[in-house]
Amino acid sequence: LLGEILADAFAEDPVFEWLIDPSHKRRDQRMRTFFTSMARTYLRQGKPCFIAGDGSAAAMWAAPGKWAFPMSEMAIEAAPQAAAFGRRLQRALRTQLQVESLHPKDPKHWYLGYLGAQRANQGQGLGSELLRTQLAEVDAAGLPAYLESSNERNVPLYERHGFKVTSETKALGKGPMIYLMWRDPA
Repeated sequence: LLGEILADAFAEDPVFEWLIDPSHKRRDQRMRTFFTSMARTYLRQGKPCFIAGDGSAAAMWAAPGKWAFPMSEMAIEAAPQAAAFGRRLQRALRTQLQVESLHPKDPKHWYLGYLGAQRANQGQGLGSELLRTQLAEVDAAGLPAYLESSNERNVPLYERHGFKVTSETKALGKGPMIYLMWRDPA
């Protein structure tokens, strides 16, 4: 279910449109393949995943020090990743490496990997609900949080919840903009 929710939520995301061609006849299936693969990885590693709105929105987080994926996980999910990205697999992997290289190492922080509401349910506050719930725990622990937004349209949502854009980067120097955002504990 996590994969289906997030595949729909990210269907019009600029970075995912750059990685999985919107005109591809099996694009919806490829998006589900990618996000289902990511959900399996998060769940196998015991990373917190949340669903809200009767399955209309989802979030996948990583606890402090747990944001990176071990090579063993990458190997397990290699076939689904190849199926999802097809000829753009190298672009997707290089983009992931670029984003990971910019991820702050210190201080230890919570990482929001993915947050999204299905397109039919966007703008109803489900993303805010998921953010508020987890950020209350993050704040209670006195820890910061970090995310990358692959869609400029979502930056104001994150800013309302205390995140600030710390830098921007174009995917592989020529693709869509990615916004790196940090939030100090409230």
